[in-house]
Amino acid sequence: MRVLFLLFISLFISKISLCQESFSVKEILGHEIGADFSRHSQVTEFFKKLQQEYPNNSRIESYGVSNEGRELLTMFLGSESIINNLNQIKADHKNHADAEKIPIVWLSYNVHGNESSGSEAAMETALSLLQDKIEWLDNVLVIIDPCLNPDGRDRYVNFFKQYASKSNNPNSLSLEHQEPWPGGRLNHYLFDLNRDWAWLTQIESVYRIKLYNQWLPHLHVDFHEQGINENYYFPPAAEPYHEIITDWQREFQELIGKNHADYFDSNDWLYFSDEIFDLLYPSYGDTYPMFNGAIGMTYEQAGSGRAGSGVILNNGDTLTLRDRIDHHVTTGLSTIEVAITHRKRLIEEFKDFSQSQAYKYESYILSGEEYKIQALIEFLDLHEIETASAQENLNIKAWSYHSQQKVSYKTKKSDVVVSTNQLKGPLVKVLFEPQTFITDSLTYDITAWSLPYAYGIDAFASENLIPTTEFQAGEPKEINGVKENTYAYVCKWSSMESARFLERILLNNVAIRFAKKSFEIDGKFYGMGSLIILVGDNEDLNIYEIIKNAARNLIVDIAVYNSGHVEKGNDFGSSSFELISKSNIGLLVGDYFSPTNVGEIWHFFENDLEINFDMLHIGNIAEVIDIVDYDILMLPEGELSEEFRELLEKWVSQGGKLIIFGEAIAHFSDVLGISGRNLDMDENGDSFDSDERDEVSHMITGAIYECKIDYSNPLAFGYKNYYTLRQNQEVYKLKGKGSVFELNENAQQIAGFVGSMVSNEQSNALIAGVGSLDKGQIIYLIDNPLFRCFWQSGKLMVANALYFVND
Repeated sequence: MRVLFLLFISLFISKISLCQESFSVKEILGHEIGADFSRHSQVTEFFKKLQQEYPNNSRIESYGVSNEGRELLTMFLGSESIINNLNQIKADHKNHADAEKIPIVWLSYNVHGNESSGSEAAMETALSLLQDKIEWLDNVLVIIDPCLNPDGRDRYVNFFKQYASKSNNPNSLSLEHQEPWPGGRLNHYLFDLNRDWAWLTQIESVYRIKLYNQWLPHLHVDFHEQGINENYYFPPAAEPYHEIITDWQREFQELIGKNHADYFDSNDWLYFSDEIFDLLYPSYGDTYPMFNGAIGMTYEQAGSGRAGSGVILNNGDTLTLRDRIDHHVTTGLSTIEVAITHRKRLIEEFKDFSQSQAYKYESYILSGEEYKIQALIEFLDLHEIETASAQENLNIKAWSYHSQQKVSYKTKKSDVVVSTNQLKGPLVKVLFEPQTFITDSLTYDITAWSLPYAYGIDAFASENLIPTTEFQAGEPKEINGVKENTYAYVCKWSSMESARFLERILLNNVAIRFAKKSFEIDGKFYGMGSLIILVGDNEDLNIYEIIKNAARNLIVDIAVYNSGHVEKGNDFGSSSFELISKSNIGLLVGDYFSPTNVGEIWHFFENDLEINFDMLHIGNIAEVIDIVDYDILMLPEGELSEEFRELLEKWVSQGGKLIIFGEAIAHFSDVLGISGRNLDMDENGDSFDSDERDEVSHMITGAIYECKIDYSNPLAFGYKNYYTLRQNQEVYKLKGKGSVFELNENAQQIAGFVGSMVSNEQSNALIAGVGSLDKGQIIYLIDNPLFRCFWQSGKLMVANALYFVND
């Protein structure tokens, strides 16, 4: 028997050896891990081959494709029993079953494309688990996403392979260390996917969150890289921590940090913790998991796009790709080790997370225009946040987001309720909280994001649970059709749905007008910007069919009238109804422009409006403007040469419309009569002290302010109120007319952090407006209304600038 047993062991070991020998990393990748960078297709092929080699301990799941068609996949690793029972493990976890015994650890890599050691480390970590740490997999389910941003990664890897020297030149001045604009950090639309976990504006984020919410892991790690001289960062994180974070989540950060430190100490590797990276903003790869009950963590390795395959540091050492991989693999395995050690408590604390929270507000009542409410509901659905309809005619006391005080409110049938009494209750609290509680002013990102302000809806926060009924979706609006002697179709201008409808109409070469003044017809009020399609303007078109198709799947209010006479206001033949022309639009891109702002405009054009436009590289712009008659140019945030600024001024003066974002306004402040006070400076004009505490007192870090509005200006069409997300302390003021959106007198933020040195300096600060230059116009959007494309209420402002601001 003993001989048979030894023979069995011998055969088993031989089988493992043969298995390992038959899996050739070099054969799959063309190089050993760390010897070169792998393109995304090679990474996905590696994981598929690995799964084929270890079918009992791994499973691949493809969960979507990137904008450029690259596969998004995850690998599940566990014992044979775990892999064969994934559905049961998932169900036990989601149901908080007593039978749940297996902790779920999710490791995410390369959310920033040029932080390129990530995918390499993901491959080596998976290989190590299946070959060297196989016994660990009896007690844990590991999910590895090797690349969250494959488009950005391949942009970087292709650049590096194109310019890298055969000797792997470590001199940071060499071209292989100098990525061209826009770099590989961002995705196809030049969005930072690590700021998109909550907002889900990008397709990669939408696909990922769907899979993430199926599993809601106990622990999630986001692997990053930072500057080449920054060493390695791991938790515990810095303050501020959001108040929703539990003592256990804090404690585990300490446990994980100590374990990592032991490994780094034994290898004489440098590291730091408890600095820079906080846990407040909800849309990161560490905070979003935290607010869903997990232990969320960020790990930062020195490197990124400047590192290449090796780079000389300030201290004279050379940081290699192999070094970067080793560090990430070490912390990845250390994370799994700690999760196994504390698996029982990880599971129990996760179960208690939602139930242990105390909420000031139990319910949020959403009221307002149907499209805006529906858009917010669809967003919440992506997060699996439950909504319901309010019971009608309930008299409640609640805090009003608009009036900033407790009010009496009677619920309406159309009101929607979002309650904290659900699995995603903590996330509801974070996304809807009227005012973020900040324990420390030194924070890494914006400090306000409340969804009612972002979506521009009325909302009320109740300290009690509001009785609800099953959610009733609104009925699709039908156009009344063709009346005998139909004269006009009229569409209210109230949201981006109206803008989408308008763009579809223009694509069909329909003559369409907009109202420069409000009017009433058949007892119905139409505000400025309302769209009028006159049958007489379009006699050669089947106008009803075009309108019906253009309105399909949109929430728009369209009515049919058989006369051009109105009860109040001007008749449809008046000059106050102006024809809308289809414009040739150019988006300026290239060096010195903010890639993320370029991406926001690009994404808005293609995904919100589906409008045709050209990207114009500034290196060719002089020639382009001479050849092609562009009606509108979009100028993102960035720096301009004096020569280029003069070229743009000349183009505007000849009749062009220039739409400027953010601090780019500074280049045209003189011609627009705008003055700016730089609040970065003290009274003597000297830069303020470099001490971080002093610096932050001069900053605004994403605070929400209410605006006063000139409703007569076309830039404000469709708005009843507007809340701006302010991120710059610079105060611009207009000497003459043209301000459309500005802050109130003695303006104070509604939410978010504003430094003590600038809080009383924001009176009448210019937010957006319109200026003239000879025959042309300059529209300036100083507080970026397209910020990360999650500030939904700002999008209509950009549509107004495109279609209505003409003189």
